[in-house]
Amino acid sequence: MAITFTEVFRSNVLDSLTTLLNSEFNKLPIFFDKDFKPRGSFFFRIIPNSESLEEPTITDQLRNYNVLVKLYRKTPGTVTKRNNYTQLVNYVDRVKRLIANNSNYRPSSVYKWHDGRISSVNYQPDLEDSEEGYQVTDITFECAVLA
Repeated sequence: MAITFTEVFRSNVLDSLTTLLNSEFNKLPIFFDKDFKPRGSFFFRIIPNSESLEEPTITDQLRNYNVLVKLYRKTPGTVTKRNNYTQLVNYVDRVKRLIANNSNYRPSSVYKWHDGRISSVNYQPDLEDSEEGYQVTDITFECAVLA
């Protein structure tokens, strides 16, 4: 007997996160590349990190999902200028508020996730991406899905 399945990570988490980011930052492109490529002055990369089984039930499973959202900003002038960091921090604050406002995400009453949160932000990741003239911020998104 063949099983039926739903791509939960993609449809509930990645697609929904992309939709939310596009609605808030409609001019910023979002990419899913594994490796860094310069893509303009401001852009996101979404990288699925992990999933874990929290609680199996008879009819479904509760799973936690972890996604790395990388925000890139081409640095005009010197990186140490205060306004360069201010703009980056403002974008990150918008992402945090966006996720907090949608922690139990149900667009058009269709369940996608619950307990969505930004669990950490790293403004200084040790990456060669910054050598390309970009400021990079790692934003860790986590949520739970019952499916």
